[in-house]
Amino acid sequence: GHVIDYLTYGGIYREVSLELVRDIFIENMFVKTRNVLADDKVLDLDLYMENHRGQSRKLDLEFSLLKDGEKVAGFHREVNITSEALAKRNIRHVVRDIRLWDEVNPNLYELVVDIRDGDTLTDRYSTRFGFREAVFKKDGFYINGRKTKLVGLNHHQSFPYVGYAMPKSAQYKDAEILKYELGVNTVRLSHYPQSRHFLDRCDELG
Repeated sequence: GHVIDYLTYGGIYREVSLELVRDIFIENMFVKTRNVLADDKVLDLDLYMENHRGQSRKLDLEFSLLKDGEKVAGFHREVNITSEALAKRNIRHVVRDIRLWDEVNPNLYELVVDIRDGDTLTDRYSTRFGFREAVFKKDGFYINGRKTKLVGLNHHQSFPYVGYAMPKSAQYKDAEILKYELGVNTVRLSHYPQSRHFLDRCDELG
């Protein structure tokens, strides 16, 4: 207190995990959806791979796009990564027959990437996202070409008696209160990384 207008806490207050990886693995993947209002939608991927073998490698990347656990699209790419520890590659691919995400129909997809070094599967990485276009214009906010009124609230992650240390079930419930009891379609997140469980539930609810 006395520095900023909300409470902050010390210590570890979320889940902790230890990740065991091979010498070549995916550090992160950023998915951008392009051209979503056309039939041919574009997956624009920034893929960050770690290489700790100390030598350049040619790798086969296998991509699977899933909807509700069912594969709806797939493609391959061959990439060369240098001996440097971190490599960034941009990959684009066109997909069709995709359902868009919005606040009424929050359609979500999962993209799974396998790295293969010869016959060896060295890593598998997945991320979940929706195909949508969000644009501010002079006359308002548009999602997927449809003008939409934003109705929202500000959200802090501090709870009575436990501070920031709330589990997945409570994070889900908080998002559900905002959506179903308070009727908002937007939430402002202040001012720090939120729980991934809260963000996941917001994606699911629209």
